[in-house]
Amino acid sequence: MKKHYLACLLCLFFLLALPVQGFAVAGGHGGGSTRSGGSGGSFGGSSVGHHFYDDRPIIGRSRGYYRSSSYGDVEDYVLMGASVGGFAAFALFKRKKEQHSVTRELFSRMPGKKKAKKRLLSEIETSFFAIQNAWEYEKMEKASRYYTKKLFLEHQQVLQKNQAEGIKNHTKKIVLQQLGNYRQIEEDSFSIRIDFSCYDYTIDRKNNLLLSGYKHQRQYFSQIWYFNYSDKEQKWQVDYIQPISLG
Repeated sequence: MKKHYLACLLCLFFLLALPVQGFAVAGGHGGGSTRSGGSGGSFGGSSVGHHFYDDRPIIGRSRGYYRSSSYGDVEDYVLMGASVGGFAAFALFKRKKEQHSVTRELFSRMPGKKKAKKRLLSEIETSFFAIQNAWEYEKMEKASRYYTKKLFLEHQQVLQKNQAEGIKNHTKKIVLQQLGNYRQIEEDSFSIRIDFSCYDYTIDRKNNLLLSGYKHQRQYFSQIWYFNYSDKEQKWQVDYIQPISLG
């Protein structure tokens, strides 16, 4: 039993420690991984996309009584459950601590007062989700005001190429995890890292055959988004998206 206990803990460690490289996709995504990298949590009202598997053992019943088990085995089960629970709690605590640290650093780099900083972060999140939704539903014109003209045309061309080749890229159930690494480039331009997760995959339009990605496995992405301020639109617009490899 102790060997099984140690094997379980080792498997849990490697599952959380080893990244699995994901697929690079169109529309600005790239460098994805099927595990979460870095600190998780949310910022500015975004939801949290982290889950823990509850692996508590269940004692089976037979003919109205518990199956035979030595006292030592029960102790091992309890110890294993406590270890896994403690490991998960520690990981969650560490992740929250890292998140607060990133948030403090983010605010320290941003210009203006706290209210203006929160307003800018809200605008960034709005742009992010507007562009992702427009890509998913292949209606880029609905998000055109969030783009600079240059990037809008680039994404429009990628979408048209996909349609001509008979393929469709899906990005479903997007969760924005964290914003960080704010950098002021010029007075009217800045960059920021966006960490998020989604179900990202590409299919054949005719037969719905999966060509790449995962329909039922969440992938994690980290990107640098570059924004320019538009006097005409009176808002910040996305000018370039740089994928970061999580491999």
